[in-house]
Amino acid sequence: MVEENNTQLNDQVLTIREVAQYLRLSEAKIYELARNGTIPAVRIGKSWRFQKELLMEWVRNGGEANEILKE
Repeated sequence: MVEENNTQLNDQVLTIREVAQYLRLSEAKIYELARNGTIPAVRIGKSWRFQKELLMEWVRNGGEANEILKE
């Protein structure tokens, strides 16, 4: 049960590398977008993480992170 929950969580949270591959952008560009708040992300220590559902909604909205984050 715990292992199943961890797998589901891992499928929902993406790393910089995974986001860069998904969006076909460089990791440096993803860091820049995260730092300036353009892309929905959360910083945990020195690492950035991205909730898959929010990221997909951001893409569907044409990159309008502010609209997603207001909700």
